[in-house]
Amino acid sequence: MKSKHRTEVFFDKVSFTVPVAESKRIKVKDNIFKLLNSEPNNRAVNKVNSDPYDIDDCRVRYYKEKNGRYNHTFDIDIPIHSNLQQGYFNFKVSIYPRNKSHNFIRFEFNPAKLGKDGGFKIQAFLIKILGVKLARTVFYEARITRLDTTIDCHSAVGKYYMYMKGVSCSEIIRGTDGEIESQICGSDRSDVRVTAYDKEEQTKRQLHSVDAESVSWVRLEIVNRDLGFAMVDIREKLENHFKKLSFYRDDFLADTYFDDDFLAAAQADGLNTALSQLHRNERKRYLRRLEHYAFDPYPSNPTTYPHFFNNASISSGANGSNSSIRLLGQAGSFSRVSASHSVGLRPLSFAVPSRV
Repeated sequence: MKSKHRTEVFFDKVSFTVPVAESKRIKVKDNIFKLLNSEPNNRAVNKVNSDPYDIDDCRVRYYKEKNGRYNHTFDIDIPIHSNLQQGYFNFKVSIYPRNKSHNFIRFEFNPAKLGKDGGFKIQAFLIKILGVKLARTVFYEARITRLDTTIDCHSAVGKYYMYMKGVSCSEIIRGTDGEIESQICGSDRSDVRVTAYDKEEQTKRQLHSVDAESVSWVRLEIVNRDLGFAMVDIREKLENHFKKLSFYRDDFLADTYFDDDFLAAAQADGLNTALSQLHRNERKRYLRRLEHYAFDPYPSNPTTYPHFFNNASISSGANGSNSSIRLLGQAGSFSRVSASHSVGLRPLSFAVPSRV
């Protein structure tokens, strides 16, 4: 089997909240409704003559989420244009939380879809609806409420079991041949949920093909919720979450140190579920023993987050551009704003730290 020994990482979903006083929320709501009600921004308008470079040339849809946390949600398609892609990327804005004691506005988008200039479009859009003064605070004060990270490892990885510290549940999904197809630590309601699976095998099944010279491709998907820190702190703070993730070779299953019930539970439901069934002292003993089988399936070591990002080949997903690792750099990097939004203003310096 060929092995490229290459690791890629990209963010494919981010949401963050900005605290806004009641009086300013009214202004923000009015600004968005102006976009919704203006003819150029109506989805029914023919977009043949649209200008992909014009921040005002966007499409807006308004709806109320069923059982959602906010009373008003706007789906905004912002135009993008580059050598790699054309069209629109989606930017979601939610205002007026149902909990009246909260004063947040929530923003959500997929940074892997930004394209070459999408980050700058977001900057201009935030200024347009929030105003310059409030937009300045986004990179340093807005709190990340969800961040989805995908890590792809293109190198041979043997059989292993995954463990996430602080998580009590896990799941093993096996194929018809009894082999592990995917492992999950955490649940849909957990603050963190990690899924590991063989992306190469999944692709083969989807394409109904078998390639004898296929390249190994293991994918790790991490969903973090309610992170509680700002985008400027992502590099430092997210590292702590990755330090909780461990991988163990599956030959621990032959170690007689572990009792049969534990080994059976680990094979059926994963290490987190198996370990959660043990008493505290026994769990500690087993974790110490498991360290004999610890290994790193990712050449650039994602458990050491800064080292990983400095050495991995970082992409924006399918289009292969190098903008997504700067999601938060672009979303918060107000270093280039069109003249129409910055007349009489100094350039906004929101650049992500260069070490990222």
